[in-house]
Amino acid sequence: MNDELGRLATREYDVTLPDGTQGRLAFALCDIARDNALAQHARRRQAVAFGLLSFEGLPDAPRNTLLWVRTKDGMEMTTADGDDQPGGELQRVVARHFIVFFDEIKDVAPELALLPFHLKDGD
Repeated sequence: MNDELGRLATREYDVTLPDGTQGRLAFALCDIARDNALAQHARRRQAVAFGLLSFEGLPDAPRNTLLWVRTKDGMEMTTADGDDQPGGELQRVVARHFIVFFDEIKDVAPELALLPFHLKDGD
């Protein structure tokens, strides 16, 4: 798994939204030490880690892959130009799957599983 982004780990999850809609989330953890624009952006944000998230078959999802950046204080998700952030229900599903993803890749990036991951009240 070696590409210009330096993908270190990838996982895909089949998900079902509360309304019964089914789709897929694809997560990638990328190498923050690489010399590319995304890694440089993550380092400027003082990221612990960064990666990509794509959506398949889900309404209220960005059309394009989004960039996620994990800092000590939280998560930032940046969409491509013109794309919207994921809708409310989808955001909750994404948050739960980030927790699963970080746990599953703890052998590659143990710091991600150790950082607290807070959902907003009501989520």
